[in-house]
Parts: sequence; structure tokens; C-alpha cells
Amino acid sequence: MDFGKAIQIAQEELPEYNKKLRVLRDYYLANVEKDIPFIRINGDLENRLAGNANVCFKGVDGAKLLQELDKVGICASSGSACSAGLLNPSHVLLAIGVPANIARSSLRVTFGKENTVEDVDYLVEQLMRIVKKLR
Repeated sequence: MDFGKAIQIAQEELPEYNKKLRVLRDYYLANVEKDIPFIRINGDLENRLAGNANVCFKGVDGAKLLQELDKVGICASSGSACSAGLLNPSHVLLAIGVPANIARSSLRVTFGKENTVEDVDYLVEQLMRIVKKLR
């Protein structure tokens, strides 16, 4: 397959792919909001990448949350993609007015084509357990 054909296929599949990611993201956010108290969903829900979700968990250290998620096989980040690996709060969250102490409790999750509703259920189940433990 040549590069031009690959681009054509990608363009044809993009709307359906984005729809799948939005469904997973919205399902995740709805369940986190329903099952875990004292959260803040960051960013506009419409004008964002389809598979991206950023949530702050009040009273939870983002670095510790990531460590606990890693122990159960979940990969995520506590900052923006462009500052992953840094200990500072996300400059993106700070720019949209999230206070630094709350931004440090953020979790950025990105869904992809391999993710399923079952993956999201597992993520939410683990978050409920871990957030309760860390608070």
C-alpha cells in the first residue's frame, strides 16, 4: 500500500474512529462523575480531542494516583501531553484557571482504538478504590 492510499483510508475512517473515542470518553466521564465525589472535569467537553479526558480528584496527589494506577496496569498522566514526566502542575490547566493545588490532583486519560467499554469499567473501578485509599 502506498502512502497516498494509507492517508485516504485514514481520512475515510476518521469520523467513525472519533465517534468511538467520544463514546468511550463520555462514558468514562459520566461514570467518574457518578461514582467518585469531589472531582472536577477540566476543559470544554465539545471542543477537545475525542479520546482525551482530564479530571482532578480533590485531595489526591496526582503522582501517587499514577503510581497506584500503574500497579494495576493502567497507563495515564497527571499533566498535559507536552509536559508529561514533569512534577509541576499542567501549565494548560493553570492557563484555564485551575488552581495549582487542584491541578496537582489531575489525571489525563487518553483512549485509543484498542480500548473498550470493559477497559473503561476497569479504570473507573480502580479509580474508585484508589481515590478512596489516597483520600
